[in-house]
Amino acid sequence: MSFVTHKLIKPDTVEARLYQEVLVSRIIEKGNTLVVAPTALGKTLVAVMLAAYVLEKHPEKKILFLAPTKPLVTQHETSFKKFFNIHEEEIVSITGSNPINQRTEIYKNKKIIQATPQTIENDLISGKLNLKEFGLVIFDEAHRAVGDYAYVFVNLQLQKQNSNCLVLALTASPGSEEEHIQDVCKNLSIKNIEIKDQTDLDVKPYVNEIEIDWVKVDLPKDFITIKSHLEEFQKKQLIALKSLGFAQTENKKYYNKFRLLEMQANIRKRLITHGSTQPSLFYGASKCASMIKISHAEELIETQGIGALNNYFNKLTEEANHGKSKAARQIIADEDIKIAILLTKKLFEEKVQHPKYAELKKIILNQINNDPKSKVIVFNHYRDSITEVVEFLTTGEGAELIKPRKFIGQATKGKEKGMSQKIQQEVLEELRNDVHNVLVASSVAEEGLDIPTVDLVIFFEPVPSEIRTIQRRGRTGRHHKGKMIVLMAKNTRDEAFFWTAKSKERKMKETLHSMKKNNSFILEQKPKEQTILNEFDTKEQNEKIIIFSDSREQASNINKELFSHEDVKLITKPLDIGDYVLSKDVCVERKTIEDFLNSMIDGRLFTQINNLRQNYAKPLIILEGNTTELFTLRNIHKNSIFGALTSIALDYQVPLLNSKDSNETAQILYVIAKREQKTNNKEVRIRVGRKGLTLSEQQRFIIEGFPLVGPNLAKALLEKFGSIKNIVNASEKELQELENLGKKKANLIQKVLREKYDENKSTLKELEGDKELDDEEIQKAFDENNSNSNEEEVIIDEE
Repeated sequence: MSFVTHKLIKPDTVEARLYQEVLVSRIIEKGNTLVVAPTALGKTLVAVMLAAYVLEKHPEKKILFLAPTKPLVTQHETSFKKFFNIHEEEIVSITGSNPINQRTEIYKNKKIIQATPQTIENDLISGKLNLKEFGLVIFDEAHRAVGDYAYVFVNLQLQKQNSNCLVLALTASPGSEEEHIQDVCKNLSIKNIEIKDQTDLDVKPYVNEIEIDWVKVDLPKDFITIKSHLEEFQKKQLIALKSLGFAQTENKKYYNKFRLLEMQANIRKRLITHGSTQPSLFYGASKCASMIKISHAEELIETQGIGALNNYFNKLTEEANHGKSKAARQIIADEDIKIAILLTKKLFEEKVQHPKYAELKKIILNQINNDPKSKVIVFNHYRDSITEVVEFLTTGEGAELIKPRKFIGQATKGKEKGMSQKIQQEVLEELRNDVHNVLVASSVAEEGLDIPTVDLVIFFEPVPSEIRTIQRRGRTGRHHKGKMIVLMAKNTRDEAFFWTAKSKERKMKETLHSMKKNNSFILEQKPKEQTILNEFDTKEQNEKIIIFSDSREQASNINKELFSHEDVKLITKPLDIGDYVLSKDVCVERKTIEDFLNSMIDGRLFTQINNLRQNYAKPLIILEGNTTELFTLRNIHKNSIFGALTSIALDYQVPLLNSKDSNETAQILYVIAKREQKTNNKEVRIRVGRKGLTLSEQQRFIIEGFPLVGPNLAKALLEKFGSIKNIVNASEKELQELENLGKKKANLIQKVLREKYDENKSTLKELEGDKELDDEEIQKAFDENNSNSNEEEVIIDEE
């Protein structure tokens, strides 16, 4: 069977490549597969052919294609419409920008759906999407499927809801470490690995050669002088750290950035257990932080140049002057650093550049002179340098031939705003249309965007990651011969990063082939079992624990963890008070250490606590994170922090629990909600203002204000009488026709509606008059109302 001539593939749109058809056959035979192949080998076409096969065999099924960014989602939609022989309306892309109602219709009616994983994750959590109808789920850029990335959660739900669904994972590089590759395979339920590269005999006829070269430059004498002063500072810190027992040696070369971060992590661990008794730990933490900051300065002078380093020194000086960082104050006060700063400023004012700049212009001009229609991408890791490179290329000799354009991510960093995806697309379109011929790009151009193919890729600096190196290289050589040039400063970390990346890429290939040969990856996944608090299961298994979550918490790991419990119904909506409502009595305000400190400073903390106390019988604060950081994260005196904690406990009488991370927070929320709702039989009742409520919720909210009327009875009243007006006009006898609404309740409701307003006559007992209800009877009536809780799910569109 030829997949190229499949009836669901448009005739003459797909080039017949035997290796692609063999890949599809192996996936069909072996099941969930990770395909590892460089860019331009046609991984998307493999997905198209596999999708055609699945839809022919199971015409009732749907296809889901996940990609990490909106532009990539749109790109895959275009590809499927180009190749697939079905109505184009059946192929749709969705992202979080699509309204929720529109997404629901798409899930219901469309055949092939391209989406970002975050959108799918949110719709799974909110209950808008079920994966039972899908026959194939494709994970593009599958190396991301580790940690908390949305791919992991989506596949976990896929295995729970539809374990027979086929999984196809695509990547150019899953990483060099076997443990990382194992994680990707485990998290995507992979049963088979297929590897292809340019050296395979069946691939060679279809790939273009990429010429790889590197150009080395010497650091100027003044650069070396600055570097030596930075090294002297580092040596002094190491001597101090060694005397405290934190460093093993005074040899600075041993302590690269990775080892410094490792040392910092070890010091922080010791701070947790011994911080109050060993002040030297805080001193060591400050010294280590100083070394990490100056390690970054060393990298800038070696690989980027004076402009980037001058900006960084200005930032450190500002931090020190404003008291934001002890480490910054310590750095700026050091004599070696003072000399380095002065020399850097002098060179900056003289407009001295790193020698890479001249080489870069020379390479680009040579390329354009040889081929005036050439397109070039220059990759640079640092935004400051990107701006400087663009300015350099637009001035001086050859500037009339070079038309550079900056290309950065969406995030705002410092004073520089990011580029929206709309602007990014405009810049890429201008590159296609020859408005520009050089793109000076950050890592955002490495993956996830439909970048036009270019003739030359230049690394302004090597990167020590095999994944990023492969992705950068993949931007050239797609349709014709390509070229890649790496700029390196001699005797610097540039050289170390270059060889590290080459070594990791070689190791990745060896590891993948070894894993495939030995079948040494996890073959089967079992859904995570929930074993917490089985002793609290006092009701039938099909009853759900209802947890209301504020919509601002929707993307948090807490919600993912809560959603993984089979007996939890998670309802996400805007909450005016608190972050989680666990019963009619319990509302939780969750704060990370940083948010707790920030809310102390800006005054939010006690306003939020006061709102909790006024509206809920059992308010609770969960403080998430390492409590030692309360005293180290911000420059706040410890007496102020102790004062705030004391006030919460004694003045406001609100309990405060500490959790180490989001997973533990989720466990605490689950335990409390289960205890409240299944052991104490308390329904969930939210107190919110009018903000964010639908019409039906506003109606219920009003009726819940009647005496002894909870959510269930409010809903029953509205369903029986149809409107608030009809309830108000109903007689006491008509009200009593409703189950669970006896004579006393009906009488109280009527009195609230009919009696003349009198602020001195406001309690239930006074309203009842001669037929006095005691507190026990009131509570009994309320409990009767709430005893058969069957709360309907109410979800507010996150849009």
